[in-house]
Amino acid sequence: MATGKYFVIGGRGYVGAALSLSIPGGVFGFATASSESEGFLRLRLEAPQDFGNLPIADGDVVFLTAAISAPDICAREHDRAWAVNVTGTSAFIDSAIARGGRVIFFSSDTVYGEREDEFDERAACKPAGEYAVMKHEVERRFVGDPSFKAIRLSYVFSREDKFTKYLAGCAQRNEEAELFHPFFRAIVHRDDVVDGALALAQRWDEFPQPIINFGGPKVLSRIDFANCLRQAGLPNLKYRVIEPEDDFFENRPRVIAMSSDILPKLLGRPSRNLADAARIEFASS
Repeated sequence: MATGKYFVIGGRGYVGAALSLSIPGGVFGFATASSESEGFLRLRLEAPQDFGNLPIADGDVVFLTAAISAPDICAREHDRAWAVNVTGTSAFIDSAIARGGRVIFFSSDTVYGEREDEFDERAACKPAGEYAVMKHEVERRFVGDPSFKAIRLSYVFSREDKFTKYLAGCAQRNEEAELFHPFFRAIVHRDDVVDGALALAQRWDEFPQPIINFGGPKVLSRIDFANCLRQAGLPNLKYRVIEPEDDFFENRPRVIAMSSDILPKLLGRPSRNLADAARIEFASS
């Protein structure tokens, strides 16, 4: 069991912000942001001078959520993205581990590439797109280190994710949403990601696996996604299905049928299906 402080790198991000809010005050160390922000330490992964004096010590756990995560930006601005996502990230992990910290690195299911058949952590990787290549390279560099674990995220759902906000905006404006199809992911509730990550930090030695898939119990299309949200809280949602341009899939696999029996063990329960997660999200609005 971890006995030190918990630090969140990327504390203003979509997952990092929720994680920061869920860490008990007694173990919360600090959260970082890449720009000057009240209440956050500034840390730019491409600037090693920013983390040279961070107070990470033996027994601390570092949740590394920060990255340039937009697949198109990683492809279009490859050198800048590599400097952040690989060179800077690797230097930071080296620094944290050298001080006795343990690092939980937030990776992506795209490292597996397109896979229509269900698979788990034992599957070989075939990264799809530059973002996936970058995530996989960091994993490759550290996966043998006992102070490093990687969480491979599927699409992370909450009322604040980009696709849900798009659908909610369309419903509010009485506009027809456009859904790309085919596009399938093992959609996971953000609460499950936070709870699973905290459990991993607390029970590090109980889970020796260096890689853990964080996905929901079922692989769903964006059509399934929209229908769940319409039933849960967007009754006025209308949509039409379109096929994306070919270049959309250059950096995004059509189907990633990821699964895992490790996340439910971390949670102490099954991961939530999208219908239940959506009811929770819209009930709390």
